[in-house]
Amino acid sequence: VSFCLAVLRDYLSTHDRVATGAAGAGGEERLHLAEATLAELTPNIVMLLRGVLSFPEPHFSKHLPAFYPFFADLIHCESKQIAAVLRELFAQRIAPHLQQAST
Repeated sequence: VSFCLAVLRDYLSTHDRVATGAAGAGGEERLHLAEATLAELTPNIVMLLRGVLSFPEPHFSKHLPAFYPFFADLIHCESKQIAAVLRELFAQRIAPHLQQAST
């Protein structure tokens, strides 16, 4: 789980650099590299999210507080594949937790 969280953190950090155009020293070349990195990592993020989606319920419940902020931040990514898996996560796994909390 800690590895998955680190991967999500790094992906979102790269996404933020691309979104803000913050390439730092090296300018356009670094920005282009960050964009290429995102494109290469996106299928892995989708696979990671599908893995979280398949967690057994006790495992999912235990780790939801750590993953939830990353799920919320991933909503801002442009990837349709990530959006589709997030939709499944929120509908199938997170919504039942919210319903339980309200009863």
